[in-house]
Amino acid sequence: MDGTVRSHAQGMAADNVLAATGRTPDDWYVVIDAADGRTIGHTAIAAWLVEQGVDPWWAQGVTIGYEQSRGLRIPGQRSDGTFAVSASRQVPGEREAVLDLVVPVFERAFGFAPTAGRRGGKRPSARWTFPDRETVLVTTEDGPRDDTVRIAVQRERLTGPERMPDAKAELGALLASL
Repeated sequence: MDGTVRSHAQGMAADNVLAATGRTPDDWYVVIDAADGRTIGHTAIAAWLVEQGVDPWWAQGVTIGYEQSRGLRIPGQRSDGTFAVSASRQVPGEREAVLDLVVPVFERAFGFAPTAGRRGGKRPSARWTFPDRETVLVTTEDGPRDDTVRIAVQRERLTGPERMPDAKAELGALLASL
């Protein structure tokens, strides 16, 4: 990969996995191999890990790490075979007010209004769906400091890894323009 997205191993420290699940990623991968992980698929692996007492969030992380380590998917690839990239930025403000500032910027860039949205709750959002079925999801949530908001943007359903660098650059440029 060209570094557009990090591998799961780069983003999930082994000591954190050990603390949360009782095993390191490599230990889990050996156990998953013994449970026929190379052939049973993402959903079955994650469900099996939950049955072993692993929290669902960690089960997803271990499963993705396993699939990447065994060459079953590459960084940025989803279990359905499509690809996604993301970018984020923190700004001062309140969730919904920030979303109200972000949406017009993305509307101008894409040439149309969001096709879906959600107000209220912990993560107000707007989604654009393009004719080729790619989507852009913008969410806003409380940031780590008081009176800050984290804007998270994902471009999903990319048809191949070759789309990832341009899509990631576009998201970064849009966030930088805010």
